[in-house]
Amino acid sequence: MDTKKDDYLVSLVDDQGNSFKAEVLDIFEVEGYEGNNYIVYTFGEKVDDQNDRIYISKLVELDNDDGFNFAGITDNDEWAAVEAAFNESLETIGGAKK
Repeated sequence: MDTKKDDYLVSLVDDQGNSFKAEVLDIFEVEGYEGNNYIVYTFGEKVDDQNDRIYISKLVELDNDDGFNFAGITDNDEWAAVEAAFNESLETIGGAKK
């Protein structure tokens, strides 16, 4: 399978009509919030020499099947479940530092 970095890029448009490219790192579901998908992405902003800032949003399918919106996660219980699932996936792949 020949996969290019561009295969993982999405275009986002903010409320002012500004367009941004983001690299998709993962899309996952969370137990207890079935039917929702969550997306992990980055704009390439450096936190330090080795790490980029990452973002997690809820994917909300548009009614007209014309793509998705990225929605913030405002419920504290939902955020805790999403964060736990994300951290568990990092531990599974060996990416978490203790």
